[in-house]
Amino acid sequence: MSVIWTRRGALQAFAAGAGALATPLSLRAQSRASVDLVLRITALPVSLQMRAGQETRGLRYTGEVLQGRHDAFRNVPGNLGPTLELWRGERVRIQVVNRTSEPTVVHWHGMIVPSAADGHPHQAVASGDSYTIAFTVQNPAGTYLYHPHPHGLTGAQTYRGLAGLLIVRDPAERAFGLPPRENELALVLQDRRFTSENQLVFKRSMMDAMNGVLGDTVLVNGVADAAFKVAPRAYRLRIANVSNARIYKLAWSDDRPLRVIGTDGGLFSGSEGIQERPYVTLFPFQRVELLEDFGARRDGAEIALLSRAFAELGGMGGMMGGDMMGSRMMRGTMGPGQGEALQLARFTVSPGARTRVEALHLPPDAPLPRAGRHELHTQLAFQHMRGFLNGRSFDVEDPTAVAQDERLPARQVSVWTFANDGPGMAMPHPMHVHGVQFRILERRGGDAPADLRDGLVDMGWHDTVGIFPGERVRIALEPKLPGLFMYHCHNLEHEDGGMMRNCVFEG
Repeated sequence: MSVIWTRRGALQAFAAGAGALATPLSLRAQSRASVDLVLRITALPVSLQMRAGQETRGLRYTGEVLQGRHDAFRNVPGNLGPTLELWRGERVRIQVVNRTSEPTVVHWHGMIVPSAADGHPHQAVASGDSYTIAFTVQNPAGTYLYHPHPHGLTGAQTYRGLAGLLIVRDPAERAFGLPPRENELALVLQDRRFTSENQLVFKRSMMDAMNGVLGDTVLVNGVADAAFKVAPRAYRLRIANVSNARIYKLAWSDDRPLRVIGTDGGLFSGSEGIQERPYVTLFPFQRVELLEDFGARRDGAEIALLSRAFAELGGMGGMMGGDMMGSRMMRGTMGPGQGEALQLARFTVSPGARTRVEALHLPPDAPLPRAGRHELHTQLAFQHMRGFLNGRSFDVEDPTAVAQDERLPARQVSVWTFANDGPGMAMPHPMHVHGVQFRILERRGGDAPADLRDGLVDMGWHDTVGIFPGERVRIALEPKLPGLFMYHCHNLEHEDGGMMRNCVFEG
């Protein structure tokens, strides 16, 4: 059951798909009692120390447990929201309070929740208002996100600090031989621009709107120049790209391969196994989990997690032949362009006893989606400074508008083809579908760039897939819950510019 209500009135709550107003008081009281965890998340302005010197003004989520486990929130440094930890099967109710001075709503990225709880732009509430949602955690154990989703404001609000990590846990993971929780590290990657007074700079030029905003400083967990001391043993690294537009080519400075054990939707299966890559290509709002044995390095060793250089992908940089200086001038930035080498975080191996790495037993194979009879086809295009999906953009006059070719059955497998071959400018697009996890069936047409191809991790479960210019990517998905959801490009400037549409899971 999902419930949403706001102080803006019953009509908006009803439009958001809520059932609270139609539910008898006795049943509503029973619903409120039948939850395991009651939380409050507040979005508000803050001033924080993010770099040496003056504090930076921005936004932040704060979290409070009103009922249930007091370890549901874990505070993190910088301006990131607290990490929210939920258990599979847990019944959760969350009150969201908006104190930002502009409309906002929270989207639970990658989570399987009812449409009334998803965080659709039409559910945004004004500053000073609040709303409440309820859902049961259905997702497998994995690394997910929460972030704002008001139309036209998502990029700016996320850039200013409204984002947080959401980890789903499952007792079954204890049998897999994973590193213990004290040997987990979450790394949230974001790039930002700062003035000489340490204030955030957002969307300074027309090129920012076209290519997406890129920053001159990489923050890890909301902090610049991130550094970690690690014990000489195996770690589970949860890495999330929460940058507005930047694609990362993740690699170790000592050229050790990255051992990938999971993606957006959790761990790989036993038959997929650990995937070794020389680097990992990570599009905006994708996540990846790594198993890294720091005990294989000497005491005191210093290594860095890098984003290695790659050729510029389409956009204005591509039109200029990939010339970094020229594209940077056209884009109006003062920092690294898309594809320039970056240092993300430093790790120092502390002296200590080395522990033997346990054999990893990944979960048993889950049934894979079968190719269903229902098929959808969406062409991606970017022209006249805007992105389009089958020639359409988000309808601000009717924000719940759905075309016939944007409907698919719930509880049945559909195959959805995204073809990045539309007219206009050739650009990469990270496509995200709300309310589902999907499998990537194939890539064809247009080749992935040679210097990013080996880093693509297409096995496992996903909610976001990067699609290069000229490519056609087919995915299989089986929506578990009916209702109104969304699909869109997760370059936040493209999304805010209207490269976003509704889809309905029927049944």
